[in-house]
Amino acid sequence: MTSPAEAVEAEVAHRLGEGDALSAFDCAAAARREGVDSPRLRYLMVRALAASGDSLGAMHLYEQLDLAATGDVDSLALAGRIWKDEAFDHDGARRMASLRQAASAYDHAWRASGAFFPAINAASLYAMLGEPDRAAAFAEPIAANGAGDNYWDQATLVEALLLLGRGDEALIHARTAKDQAGTRAGDRASTCRQIARLADSGAIDAVHAKAIVDLLRPPPVGAYCGRMFRAGGVGEENARSAIAAALDAQPLSALIGPLACGADILFAEEALARGIDLTIVLPFAEDDFVAQSVASGGEAWLARYVRCRDRAAMVHFASSARYVSDDCQFILGSHTAMGLAKLRARELETIAIQLAVVDPEIAARPSAVIAGTNADIALWQDHGGETLAIAVGDLDRNLDFPPAPKPPEGTRRGLYAILFADFAGFSKLGEAELPIFARDVMGGIGRILDDFGDAVLFRNTWGDAVYAIIGNPATAARIALAMQEKLNVLPPELGLDGQKAGMRTGIHFGPIYRGHDPVVGNELWYGTEVTRTARIEPVTLVGQVYCTQPLAAMLALANSRDFDCDYVGKVRLAKDYGELALYRLSRRSI
Repeated sequence: MTSPAEAVEAEVAHRLGEGDALSAFDCAAAARREGVDSPRLRYLMVRALAASGDSLGAMHLYEQLDLAATGDVDSLALAGRIWKDEAFDHDGARRMASLRQAASAYDHAWRASGAFFPAINAASLYAMLGEPDRAAAFAEPIAANGAGDNYWDQATLVEALLLLGRGDEALIHARTAKDQAGTRAGDRASTCRQIARLADSGAIDAVHAKAIVDLLRPPPVGAYCGRMFRAGGVGEENARSAIAAALDAQPLSALIGPLACGADILFAEEALARGIDLTIVLPFAEDDFVAQSVASGGEAWLARYVRCRDRAAMVHFASSARYVSDDCQFILGSHTAMGLAKLRARELETIAIQLAVVDPEIAARPSAVIAGTNADIALWQDHGGETLAIAVGDLDRNLDFPPAPKPPEGTRRGLYAILFADFAGFSKLGEAELPIFARDVMGGIGRILDDFGDAVLFRNTWGDAVYAIIGNPATAARIALAMQEKLNVLPPELGLDGQKAGMRTGIHFGPIYRGHDPVVGNELWYGTEVTRTARIEPVTLVGQVYCTQPLAAMLALANSRDFDCDYVGKVRLAKDYGELALYRLSRRSI
């Protein structure tokens, strides 16, 4: 009989194989919070965090869980994987030092086990470090042993043959590896990443490396959108046939989008029928979404919505706020889904494409609408994305929308980046230090905000706290990181040396109100998303910037390559404000 821990281990391992590192980590973390635990589950949890791209967080968790003490070959080798990922976050001497640490960890795991997995990684790292003879000593026994009967044995052999200069043989075995990998996009991505790194370092032949990476690269990640319509009739049949044909013609590693009546639910149903990893992104509170975007197409959609939601690998909310008749709420949901598709594609070493069901008659008419399928297509293409348009006619668009709350006439509302920061250690300051803090710490932050000029739409401060509204997500990220860098070294006159002191910053992106403060007479920016952002900085580690999933998605959607967003996990916010998926924001060093 399978134990609870074994069942969770199998699910986490499956999600990792599919390349869904975020849901794998969340699944493991949730199980451990509920008292389900095992050494294997702890290993898989750290591996998932590493696979999400957060090498720093993975190493901290690895040490916190004391995985090295298990003596298990997978746990020992995982230290090498984390050091290797850390190396490629940097360049120059720092990269070489981390590669040396990684090689040492894999070498130790091989000596403890004799297994080929740590051996091939040690071989590749020594090759990158310019030690080909040492690399060959590890690779030759693997090549002599020949191929196994699973993907990883084949991939290991491919890597060994490349290191030994036997590229034609490696290509033959890569074809077999592709057949054995099936839909395990995460495994294929890991191999592609390793081979690309070897080629970039000059350790293997670049021509053979490119041919193998092109062969093994996972299929694209799809972001879908399309028309809402009533169930049944020739319209639904046309749409289902067209979507099915598109998914059969274009293999996908994953599919990400909303779950409204019509095209969305058909995309979800057809993806699940083909075993495509499905992630759902809802724009606001689920009850309101169902009323506005599912039941409005007829009750026949409701049960189908529930089945798809329950079978999806993950369900994300761009916001948990109630619907207030604001197109910005739908825009946030669709933009978050598109950005998450690009983030997932980066993890899988592949590309993201958009699949859109369009009504030929509607698509042919110019429109100034800022939300909906046409707007999503325009935005995706503006950012250089490819759209696979699926034309479907005869859709029954006779939708029945329920009434919804509306803000008072004249209320202004829009999508903005929100920043909150406070200084951990402020309460330790004495009366004599407060003027120094105001002049050097808060004054420095003020000068940074000044440097960004009109991009900062609003700012406020009280004591050690800073609150700002910024129009552009990438600009908000730059401001937050500039603030942290400014405070990397604190004024010695504050007397905080050796103490845990520094800024904690949270940034978010969402719809908020813009009005007039009737008490003090200033401009007022307010709303649920402002309050939510204020709950992030208290759970942020000192000296770091945490951002929400919508903000990370906006950066990815806009192809902002200046930043890394490393998944922290679902974190319980301050003051019982629920859980929120958070990312650690940092400046990309290379």
